Amino acid sequence: MEEFICPVCLDLLNVPVTLVCGHNFCKSCIDTVWESEKQPSCPQCREDCRARKYAVNRLLANVIKRVQIQCRTEEGPSPCQNEQLCWEHKKSLELFCDEDKSLLCSQCVPEHHGHTFLTVNEALDVYKNKVMAFLCRQESSLKYFKEIQCQQERKMSEVTAISSGLQQSILSEFEKLHQFLHEKEKHLVQQLKEEEKGILRQMGENLKKIKEDINAIQESVSNTQLQQQLQQQDTVTFLKEIKSFTERLKADKAKGDRQSIVDLSLTTGVYKGPLQYSVWKEMKSILNPDLSNLSIKIEGDEDLNLEGQANLTNPFLSWLRLHDKCVSELGSEGFKTGRHYCEVEVGNMTQWTVGVTTNCFNWKKSFAPRPQDEYWTLSFINGNEYMTNESLPKFLILSVKPQKIGVYVDCNEGQVSFYNANDMSHIYTFTGISTVSTNPIFRIASFNFFPFLA
Repeated sequence: MEEFICPVCLDLLNVPVTLVCGHNFCKSCIDTVWESEKQPSCPQCREDCRARKYAVNRLLANVIKRVQIQCRTEEGPSPCQNEQLCWEHKKSLELFCDEDKSLLCSQCVPEHHGHTFLTVNEALDVYKNKVMAFLCRQESSLKYFKEIQCQQERKMSEVTAISSGLQQSILSEFEKLHQFLHEKEKHLVQQLKEEEKGILRQMGENLKKIKEDINAIQESVSNTQLQQQLQQQDTVTFLKEIKSFTERLKADKAKGDRQSIVDLSLTTGVYKGPLQYSVWKEMKSILNPDLSNLSIKIEGDEDLNLEGQANLTNPFLSWLRLHDKCVSELGSEGFKTGRHYCEVEVGNMTQWTVGVTTNCFNWKKSFAPRPQDEYWTLSFINGNEYMTNESLPKFLILSVKPQKIGVYVDCNEGQVSFYNANDMSHIYTFTGISTVSTNPIFRIASFNFFPFLA
């Protein structure tokens, strides 16, 4: 209890006040001391207090009250005294200080000057209602956060499921390429082996004939009859037999002249050269979508007038004039199913719009295409800004300015994606496309209108 003793009266602090210097005194004690001093100061540290300023330390007063109650409880006072009577004035606790959140008797009121007081019953009703309101809010918050938790878990499950599906799609797509490359590799190796086998077979047959001729010549050289004829001393006898020898010599000479080396070479150019490029050219035939089937080149001014020209590089496309201020290059047939890809050459134009639509082109002059109107587009404006036609403009930041825009449509999955066709880096994707048309036909197009600018 020493910390709660007043340095002046050496008793428990009664209505404790704190001076500027930080020391605590009873309010009545410090007032009495300062009334007797010409130059008021702190009785403990003698710091100058001419302003006679102090603050009632209500926190310290409440602590002293709690300590006293605890001490009395240990000494064995009745529970009724502890809970129902003011420890200082021994009167009933009839009031509640709303600022200090403490029970008071009527004589404690002056110590809480300017505070709001409630009767015990009023305070009970007010704070019960507050506790109940708090619990209701907590229960509502708990319900809300549990719903959010469920939603987050569902989203995580969706991401996992989508990721798994995309992984399978990647594996499937590359499996087709792996299979093509493996079969092409196997075919070329087999072709090389067969060519090698054919050449070696011809060389082997020729080598066999050469060996037969060698054996025949060796036999001829070691022929006993020829040796005897060579040793013949009688001139007439030798010349009589020379005719058969000369005929045999002619036959052997003619036979020897027919033999030569088989000099065949492998067709190196088939197996070594721009092999990767030639295989890539063949590979394009298995790609889905076929990258070579559809392309658009935009040429013209950038002022949204009708002088713009279109250079279509494929007869599959048609050149349609849709409005007095809107010109579009559009696939004339369109498609309802499958996967399709188009490359639109934009070059160094300072503004353009490309995309996909199923709309019937009933346009107004103030028309701004939106996904809900079945337009999914990417625009380039002001020479430096890229944006998509969401309900609100969504601006994109690209590190490289594309010269060609790749537009990919998956009718079955409801996906429209845009790429920098130069390096196939991804730009933006619309997903979950659900058309409202009774007979939707997707068309890849380039438009001379610019969303959000009307």
